[in-house]
Amino acid sequence: MERFTILQKDTYVDSLASLFTMSVLMDCEGVENAYAGMATPSSKQMMEELGLADDAVRGAGENDFVIAVRASGREAFEAAMAKTKKEEPDIAVQKPAFSTVEEAVRANPRANICSIAVPGEYACEVTKQALNQGLHCIVFSSNVPLEQEREMKELAREKGLLCMGPDCGVANINGAAFVLSSINNRGPFGICGASGCGIQHVAAFLHEAGSGVSQTIGTGGNDLKEQVGGISMLMGIDALENDPDTEYIVLISRKPADSVLQALTARIRECKKPVVACFMGADRAAVEASGALWAGDLDGCAQQALSLIGKQIDFDSDEALTAMARSAIEGMSAQQKYVRGIYCGGTYCDEVMQTMQRTIGGVYSNCPLSPELQLADSRASVKNTVVDSGEEEFTRGRPHPTLEPSMRLPLIAKEGEDPETAVILLDFILTPPEHIDPAGVTLPVLTSAMEAARARGGRLAVVCSVLGTDADLQNVSLQRQKLLDAGVYVCRSNRQAGQLAAKIIQLKKERDEA
Repeated sequence: MERFTILQKDTYVDSLASLFTMSVLMDCEGVENAYAGMATPSSKQMMEELGLADDAVRGAGENDFVIAVRASGREAFEAAMAKTKKEEPDIAVQKPAFSTVEEAVRANPRANICSIAVPGEYACEVTKQALNQGLHCIVFSSNVPLEQEREMKELAREKGLLCMGPDCGVANINGAAFVLSSINNRGPFGICGASGCGIQHVAAFLHEAGSGVSQTIGTGGNDLKEQVGGISMLMGIDALENDPDTEYIVLISRKPADSVLQALTARIRECKKPVVACFMGADRAAVEASGALWAGDLDGCAQQALSLIGKQIDFDSDEALTAMARSAIEGMSAQQKYVRGIYCGGTYCDEVMQTMQRTIGGVYSNCPLSPELQLADSRASVKNTVVDSGEEEFTRGRPHPTLEPSMRLPLIAKEGEDPETAVILLDFILTPPEHIDPAGVTLPVLTSAMEAARARGGRLAVVCSVLGTDADLQNVSLQRQKLLDAGVYVCRSNRQAGQLAAKIIQLKKERDEA
């Protein structure tokens, strides 16, 4: 393998565009590894760790853009670079139109929102510049210290502006889908959440039921922590209460810090519009005492929201899931005992582990529900295991699997080779900038794993859910059908996928012990 570097001096390319470039490069034949990004100290350290750094990288300044590639030869490298220009022409390296936020505002005086995707170490300063220019902010940047997040949000509150993020990948404002948001119908529901896939989940069910969203406001995953104080969610409730297009408010997050939950329930109590609250793991009595409709999980949240307009979701019955599980275990060998999940969505990862542990006990993970279930090695499964492949140990120097589905294929292949694997459990999350066919990218490794299990005298069950809408470029119905045609069990929701996977393991154990 040879190392190649392209250095663009004094050229800024944002984080989202850099991720797209990396996605294209990593998918090219002959490319072993690649990195694209601004030459910040943390990025240069990452390139050193990935074996991609050379003297050009080491000498690059923080205002320089770097593409570093390890490939089989110059021909493979040049073909890969040509592919980035052909497939992603809009993110080709260019000098910025404006050098400061102030310049951009002067040239676009009607602008009122700023999408920020700079490296995390610069996010606070750039966000404050945008806020001082009177702009609401959607901050896609991640790895921002909590004290800086608090600083950004206190400034936003002072100026009466929304600061969505850091680490906000989902926002749909007045019908415009930002960053990684699915495309949704307009409707009466305003959603504010600290979980991107949680927002997407509820919005997709609203869309499917013929309703839709007025606004979706992502707060970033850390907003409801003690150090940040829920500033964005509290302001989001204010904004949705004052929004004439919003009739109902839906709030979504993992369990908030105790003091933040108290502040939220106090604000809900004063809200003039009906509120559905899904604070997963929070005390039901405390939530219901605020006057909100309580939801314990994402399916329940969507169901409660739709009940406000006289609609409901037809989930698979327990009997139907049991019948699928009985079908799935036919032909499984005695060695096959465990479920192995490889997930893109962090909230979905949590949800499926909570769902399964009620039936099969504790589930090991790189982000476990309890410390004793922590994996020593995120790439080495133990018994029943679900890993979040979007965590830093998998994405450091690589695109997130939501953007580039091929990133988790080696993990799927490894689990498929394990003779103890009975179920491979997956989530598919559709977004506009994602690969146009994530199911198609994943199916070859899944079918290969199923064939290998048959060759060993067993049968591998693949269970999944697909999150998205028929308005997404990938079309959720087409993606589901492609998986079904290949023999994959496709469930109505992530929770139901977890229920089915757990039933398969439970029934298989009962059969083996009979």
